[in-house]
Amino acid sequence: MNNSSSLKLIAVLLLLLGSLRSHAQSPWEKYFEHYTLADKQLGTVLIHVTKTNGAAKKPLLIYIDGSGNYPLFYRKSSGNYNTSIAFDFIKYSRDYTIVFISKPGTPFSDSLHYESGKPFYPENEIYNRLYSLQWRAGAASKAIDYLIRKIPVDKKHIVVMGYSEGSQVAPMVAVLNKKVTQIVCFVGNAQNQLYDFIINARLDADRNKITQEQGQQIVDSLYTVYEKIYANPKATDKKWFGATYFKWSSFSQFTPLENMLKLDIPILYVAGGKDNNQTIIDIDYAKLEFLRRGKKNLTYKVYPNSNHGFQEITVKDGKETKVDRSDEVHQFAFNWLATRKS
Repeated sequence: MNNSSSLKLIAVLLLLLGSLRSHAQSPWEKYFEHYTLADKQLGTVLIHVTKTNGAAKKPLLIYIDGSGNYPLFYRKSSGNYNTSIAFDFIKYSRDYTIVFISKPGTPFSDSLHYESGKPFYPENEIYNRLYSLQWRAGAASKAIDYLIRKIPVDKKHIVVMGYSEGSQVAPMVAVLNKKVTQIVCFVGNAQNQLYDFIINARLDADRNKITQEQGQQIVDSLYTVYEKIYANPKATDKKWFGATYFKWSSFSQFTPLENMLKLDIPILYVAGGKDNNQTIIDIDYAKLEFLRRGKKNLTYKVYPNSNHGFQEITVKDGKETKVDRSDEVHQFAFNWLATRKS
C-alpha cells in the first residue's frame, strides 16, 4: 500500500470513529431494524422494530416508554448502557414483533452528558416544539399503519403497552387507531396528571410530613401555576417542572380515563401500592368508574407493596432489602395478553 492509499485509509477510519462517538451505538443495535416515517404534522418519526426473522406473521406490540427526552438506549460515564425500556424485549420478541419509537428530535441511542457529575441529555428545539400527548399517540398510531404495509403482522393481535407516562399515551393510541386489539397500562395516572401534585401535597399534610397550612400553600401555588399553563397551552418557551407548558396542557387535554372509557377492547391496568411517582389513589378511580358505567373490559391488577419500578423495599434494623418483581409483573401481562382476544 502506498503512502497516498495509507493516508486515505486513516482518514476514512477517523471519520468512522468520529461518527461512532457522536451517536454511540448500543449493544442492542443488532436486534433492530430501523424505519423513518415522514409526516406533515409529526415531522420525522424514528421507528425501531425487532427483527422479524422471516415471513411469519407475529403479533405487533408497540411499547411506549415513560417521560423525559433520553434516548431509548443511553451510555453512562462508566461506559455501560442503560435503557428506558422496562422489560426483557429480547425474550418476548420470540413471539411478538416489538416496536419502539424515539421521542421527537431524540436518537435511538447516544451518550449522556454530564454537568457537575449529574447526567442529562440536552433538549433541542424539535423536542420542545413537538413533544406532547398528541405527538406520541399520533406517532404510535401511524407507525402501526406504516408497519402493517412493511412487515408481516398478525392483524388480529396488535397491542399497545405503555409504562408510566407511556401508560397515559396507550389509551389514546387505541382511540386513534381501531386496529389496536388490546392495551396494557403500567403505573400511569387515570386522571389529569396535574392533579397528582395536589394529591401528594394533601397526603404529605395528612401524614404530618408538612403542616396543613404548608399543604394548603403548596396547593394554592399549584393552582397559580396551572392557571398560567392553561392560559398559555401552546407555549414552548415557558416551562414548569422540567417540561413545556405545551407538554403539560396536551397531556391533560384528554385524561387517560376518558380515553379508556371510549374503548371496548381488553385493557390491563397495573399499579404499585407504594408508588411514590404515581399515587395509586388516582389510579384506583379508574376501576370505580368502569364499575359505575357497567363496562367489563378492564382488568385491574395491584401489587400492594411495589413502587413505580415494581420493586418491594423493606427496612429492618437499618438494613434495606429490595425485591424486584418487574419480571413477574411483565410475565403476568404477557400471560394476560395470551388469553384475551378483542
